[in-house]
Amino acid sequence: MAIDGRLLTVIKSINDLGICTVVDLHRVTGISRPAIHRMVDSLCSFGYTERVSGKSAIRLTSQILSLSAGYKPESRLAEKAAPVLAELQKRLRWPLTFATPEDDVMVVQETTRDSNPFVFDSGRTGLHLPMTTTAMGCAYLSACTTEDREAVLERHRRRSGPDDVRGDGVAAARYRIAQAAEKGYALRSGGEPERTSTIAVPVVVYSTAVGALCTTFPTSAVVLGDALNNYVPLLQESARAIAASFEN
Repeated sequence: MAIDGRLLTVIKSINDLGICTVVDLHRVTGISRPAIHRMVDSLCSFGYTERVSGKSAIRLTSQILSLSAGYKPESRLAEKAAPVLAELQKRLRWPLTFATPEDDVMVVQETTRDSNPFVFDSGRTGLHLPMTTTAMGCAYLSACTTEDREAVLERHRRRSGPDDVRGDGVAAARYRIAQAAEKGYALRSGGEPERTSTIAVPVVVYSTAVGALCTTFPTSAVVLGDALNNYVPLLQESARAIAASFEN
């Protein structure tokens, strides 16, 4: 672990200094010159750094960018949401979930289910949830741009057809989204998972909807009116806290 930590320190220092020498790195990191020589040789062999100025100095190469290729904006959102969810979990006993849109689904980016004793479903990070039939999806759609919302609904219409018999067509989706926009939250009572309810609110950063935050609880455990009165303000407060972590 010490070697890994020193290697990251050296990479960061090269990034900060630009073109630099082993002496420069020794001065700013305090790591011994022999150790820095070994790490620089390894970085050069993998193509992350290259030698310049007669090989007495080094700099990072474009190959270093490949180390961040798997990082997505959603990961940054999850990083910001995690401490907010942890703090909210101290005040709200039921599991919490933060999800972001991807095409026509909501992808769970962060959840407190791993640390919450009141878990009664299979929600997990990375889970894909339908956008037009879930509380989180409708909460997000109620706050996103008209263009994005209509594009999702049009694709949903093409898949489901003109009939709305089962209540999962475009007309039903529009109603749920309109209700969420009017009330400031979306509600799912019944459906999947069975005998549970979900309350979700949109997360809006710089006037742009980026996702949704929700809590799910057994329907029989809490009077719905009490749940709405108690949980909606907490969820909205936390949604604002996530947004503020980006805006401040």
